[in-house]
Amino acid sequence: MKSPTAPNLCVPPIRLSERGTDWEEYPTHPGVTSMRRVLIAEDDPSLRELMARLLAFEGYFVTEAADASAMLDAVRITHDGCEDPFDLIVADVRMPGLTGLDALAILRQSGCNIPAIVVSALPGEMVQPEVQELNALFLPKPFALENLRRIANRVVCGHQCQNSTVE
Repeated sequence: MKSPTAPNLCVPPIRLSERGTDWEEYPTHPGVTSMRRVLIAEDDPSLRELMARLLAFEGYFVTEAADASAMLDAVRITHDGCEDPFDLIVADVRMPGLTGLDALAILRQSGCNIPAIVVSALPGEMVQPEVQELNALFLPKPFALENLRRIANRVVCGHQCQNSTVE
């Protein structure tokens, strides 16, 4: 993996597309309110929408990104200065331009410790060492949506419980 530079999370560059941005937000299922936010970075629009609908139905506020650059833009734009803007990132490895692993490395180098699930059709032994180095979980494609739901809930619950512990 190339060694990317850490971005300035306070002054985000915004890349415009026909929609205005390269990322979009997907609200939770009607009638469900949630403080849990997930960013899904996947270049396959069908799979991205499927994961977004599943997690929105589960009560997450979902932001979708079509590639790793849009993923970085979404984190930069929604960053609140001190707090992580998302409770979870789900990122594909192979995407146009930067890989999901490259983008996650950039975030980690900038001090962003948002929990992450990395999904890929690549064999686990090819990506597992880098995924572990980035302190993320690996979910091989194809995967059952139930597995994504279960792992996402476990990761977010574990992270929120750690952050709410009083010392």
